[in-house]
Amino acid sequence: MHPNEKVLRAALAAVAAGDAAAFAEVAADDMVVHVPGRSRMAGDLHGRGVFGTRVRELTGGALTIDAHDVLASDDHAVGIYTMRVQCPDRSLEWRHVNVYHIRDGKIVEVWQNPFEQDAFDAFFA
Repeated sequence: MHPNEKVLRAALAAVAAGDAAAFAEVAADDMVVHVPGRSRMAGDLHGRGVFGTRVRELTGGALTIDAHDVLASDDHAVGIYTMRVQCPDRSLEWRHVNVYHIRDGKIVEVWQNPFEQDAFDAFFA
């Protein structure tokens, strides 16, 4: 297994377990997450764990990630997912691909790519 695949799989396991300390081991403090679209999620989010925190702030719901595959090279990893947000009054499930820039065993930058951008934007409007 490529070292960057191990980094991403460790990050996914930490997210699934809600283990912020384990996530901190594989994500840079100043990690940047680029979120496309026109919703309140869109833009450049700065800091480790900010995407999940932002989801909870906007919806009160929990984010889950079902990883279908992880691919890796010396500088990047790609995760292919089904993502879900379950809220008290609504939910959303969408297909998603993330591209990660990994340096020295840490995720430093993430490009979010929801397949159903319109549904994503409407949910987080």
